[in-house]
Amino acid sequence: MAEQVQTIPIKIIMVGAMNVGKTSLVTKYATGKIPNQTKTTKNASYVSKLKKINSYNFEIKLWDTAGQEKYKSLTKLFTKDAKIAILVYSIDSEESFNSLDEWLKLVKSSNPDNLILGVAGNKSDLSSDKTINNQRGEEYAKKIGGIFKPTSALVENSGFEELIDSLFQKYYSTNFNNLDKTNSLSLTIENSRVKKGGCCGGGA
Repeated sequence: MAEQVQTIPIKIIMVGAMNVGKTSLVTKYATGKIPNQTKTTKNASYVSKLKKINSYNFEIKLWDTAGQEKYKSLTKLFTKDAKIAILVYSIDSEESFNSLDEWLKLVKSSNPDNLILGVAGNKSDLSSDKTINNQRGEEYAKKIGGIFKPTSALVENSGFEELIDSLFQKYYSTNFNNLDKTNSLSLTIENSRVKKGGCCGGGA
């Protein structure tokens, strides 16, 4: 009888101001398709995918949270127990970029110091409207010890899945001492089946 392999849940939380495109990124990640118009998130929802690296199975739970000020107390509850946090801003919004410190403080208030951090400069398809260049995003990520990627839900190979894989890879390398060095970069989706859950899903 084959030994049953345990599936380890990994919670990834996405935070950022309203209308930076968090839900569109999550929808693209879940379906592989460019999303249609989305509704504003009021609380939080998640999608999940299974990944396998070396001899481990992981369930990646990607949480989308509300960006409105009035929902921040609820957002803080949903960030608890996250292993990875992605701070999202829109490249055409100085305000969303300037709010990143506030979102960082929020996720760190309910999570340990070893939280893996990512920074997504979203809506990279709006190159002609770019207010925040990639260098500023990279510098901010470096300052907080995170990983930066420009992302977009409206183009193929947008960078978002690459960002998640990079963050997951960093988490795995940091937390699993028996890492097989020769296969450490071999990240594959074991099962493309997507599950959805959470409260009051859907939103930007």
